[in-house]
Amino acid sequence: MLNDISRALSPELPRDLGTMDQHLDFILPKVIPYGEDLREEQFWLSKRWKEIRDDEGFHEAILHIFNPGGEYLLSLDGNLIKGTWRKLGQENSLIIEVAGRSELFDLRFLNGEFIILTKHGDQGRKGQRRYFCLVHERAARGRGGDLDWRNLMEKLFNVWRENSLGLGAWILLFAVIGLIIYLSVK
Repeated sequence: MLNDISRALSPELPRDLGTMDQHLDFILPKVIPYGEDLREEQFWLSKRWKEIRDDEGFHEAILHIFNPGGEYLLSLDGNLIKGTWRKLGQENSLIIEVAGRSELFDLRFLNGEFIILTKHGDQGRKGQRRYFCLVHERAARGRGGDLDWRNLMEKLFNVWRENSLGLGAWILLFAVIGLIIYLSVK
């Protein structure tokens, strides 16, 4: 019930944001305070993370699995490629090595349902995706099948919406309810 009240009192996700990168540019500053970091491995290890893209031609099922001990599995439509992962010092950064190629990713947001990474460097200037968006496989499913990237951006926005209603708003809500009850009894 409290989540429904929070949604009713919170603004909607703007419809004119465009690409997934633009959605993430808008959403990430709002949800970062509610995220975790890579030290909290229970949020991201040994889970199946589905890669999400907004490309119209993207139809592959890509899963990323980060296992304890640095084992990394990449599933491309069920075909596995083994690699390794490791954290970079105390930074919230991951080095992922697959097929002789190493890449450095910085964590932007992590919770039990989302991992949002950026590849180090200015990928947008190179015409590459700026964000590497992974969604826990179970969270990517809806009633009618897999959710598209827009519905998943709405789900990510809900992290902020459900957590952002401040104490003052709750006090105001309960004061209004109390006033209504008082006036109806009187």
